[in-house]
Amino acid sequence: MNDVILITGAVAFQINLDPTVWIFDDRKTEMSTWFPGVEGWGMRLGPFLENAQPDPKATHVICHQSTGEKVTISMDQARSAILRFSRDGKPIRPDGPALLYLADGSNVDQPIGYLTRLEVVCAEESPAHRE
Repeated sequence: MNDVILITGAVAFQINLDPTVWIFDDRKTEMSTWFPGVEGWGMRLGPFLENAQPDPKATHVICHQSTGEKVTISMDQARSAILRFSRDGKPIRPDGPALLYLADGSNVDQPIGYLTRLEVVCAEESPAHRE
């Protein structure tokens, strides 16, 4: 498992996220703040996306997983998403380095794990338009 998650695609700057160091970040928040009953620490994805400066036409983020699967979410969902980076006081293993939770809680029981890359795409590049 890689400890780094890349933000790539339609961005001005590729960002490398290393959730293993977030325990020292003052922006971390207890997961139960967002999702009662969920233990551990989390960080908002939005500030990291904004630092990458996504193309204004960006509409989606493709979550690439080490399992080879891909999950597509909207830019709005990505901007408000939470990345959980600890479980039981330890880094997320083996499904980490972070788990992506949608802010509306719709995937609280099945967060997106095994993340390796978050690819920002514009409408013309979205999976519905790929062949």
